[in-house]
Amino acid sequence: MNDYAKHQTEYAKRNAREALDNARATVARALLEIDRYIERYEEAETLHNKADVMNWTLSHLAGYIGNNARLDLLARAQAELIRADAMNRSGT
Repeated sequence: MNDYAKHQTEYAKRNAREALDNARATVARALLEIDRYIERYEEAETLHNKADVMNWTLSHLAGYIGNNARLDLLARAQAELIRADAMNRSGT
C-alpha cells in the first residue's frame, strides 16, 4: 500500500468513526428529550393534552434526528471506506 492509499484509508476510517459518534450522540440526545415528553405525557390531565404531547414527540423525532444525525456524513463516510478499500485492492 502506498502512502496516498494509506492516508486515504486512515482518513476514511477516522471520518467514519466520527460520523458514527455524531449519530450516536444525536440519538442519545433525542432519547433524553423523549424522556421529558414521557414526563409531560404522564402529567397531562386530558386526552387532548396527551395527544398534544404525542404530536410534539412525533415532530421532534421527525425533525431532530434526521437533521442532526447527519445522514449525509454517514453516507459520505461509507463511500470513502469503499473508495479506500478499492485503492488498497488495486494497489493504487
